[in-house]
This record gives sequence, C-alpha cells and structure tokens, in this order.
Amino acid sequence: MISLLRGKIAEKSLGKIVIDIHGVGYGVTVPLSTYYRLPERGSETELKIYTHMKGDGIELFGFLTEDERRIFTSLLGVAGVGPRVATNILSSISPGELVSAISSGDLVKKKIPGIGPKLASRLITELKDKVSMIQPAGDDREKMEILEDIISALINLGYKRSEIDERISQLQEVTLKEKDIEKALKESLKIMRRV
Repeated sequence: MISLLRGKIAEKSLGKIVIDIHGVGYGVTVPLSTYYRLPERGSETELKIYTHMKGDGIELFGFLTEDERRIFTSLLGVAGVGPRVATNILSSISPGELVSAISSGDLVKKKIPGIGPKLASRLITELKDKVSMIQPAGDDREKMEILEDIISALINLGYKRSEIDERISQLQEVTLKEKDIEKALKESLKIMRRV
C-alpha cells in the first residue's frame, strides 16, 4: 500500500496530477483543497496518499496534510460515500468548513454537488462524534480558508481558474504571510496583474 509520494510534479490538470519519482510517473487524484495549494509543474512536492483498491487496479488519492487524508478516510466510512464522492466533498468545501458544518449540523444547508439532504444528514449523524479527532489545526485551517477566499474573490472579479492556477504558488505565499484578507487580496491582485 502506498502511503506517501515525494517527487516532481510532471503533469498537472484540474484535480489530477502526475508525480515523477525517479522516472516513474504516479497518477494521483487530488481534491481542489489540495490542488490549489500545489506548486507549479516541475516543482518538488510531497503528498499523503490514500490507496483505493478496485477490481481493475488501484487508484491513488493525494493530500497535502494528514488532516485532509484523515477527513477523507472518515468520509469513506459513511455508507454511500466512495472515493469520488469524498473527493467531490473536499473539492466543494474546505476541510475546516466541513468539520464545522458537521459539528453544527449545518451541512444540510451547504450546496455540495452530488450531496443531497439524506446523505448530508447521514454524514452529520455518523461523523459528529468523530470530528473533534479530525479537526484541522487552527492555523492551517485559517491559511487554507484565506487562500480559498482569495481564489473565490479573483473568480468573482473575472479571472479564469487557469490564470489563477498559473500563479497559485505565489498566491499561497501571500496567504502564508498575510492573515488580513483585504491586504492579502490587494497583494494577490498585484500578482494577477503582472504579465
């Protein structure tokens, strides 16, 4: 079972990457919560891996943090949630938001594609007691939420995801340094305006 991959990003497309480790390319599916924090192609990265065994082979799912992987595996423990649905959930809502929506019971109100009220209720019921163990560290959660807010703001201002993706590592640096969302957005706009 593969638990960790460290190597260069050989290919990168929305939700999928290939990591080159000594000339062998490993295809890895990543939720958007991880994808938007990955560096550019050719950069070194390390991913925590969940290995999913299927009838026709294996599929690898990658995460930047152990907390994301823990949340993913907790989601898989709920009936009706497979790896694709769990990836979809983490692509639609940040791990921090997911944990607080489960804790508060507000997950039913969130609009997550493919997650209806029944499944949302089941997630709340089955995971409510476990969320304290899968709570992302406050600082990491805050940084992820700031980056997601910046991405959302840039999209609302008319930038395309592909443009944002090209500069994601620079945007991530801004959110690591700047906790004030307004200042982070100003810095991010300067980065986006550079040609």
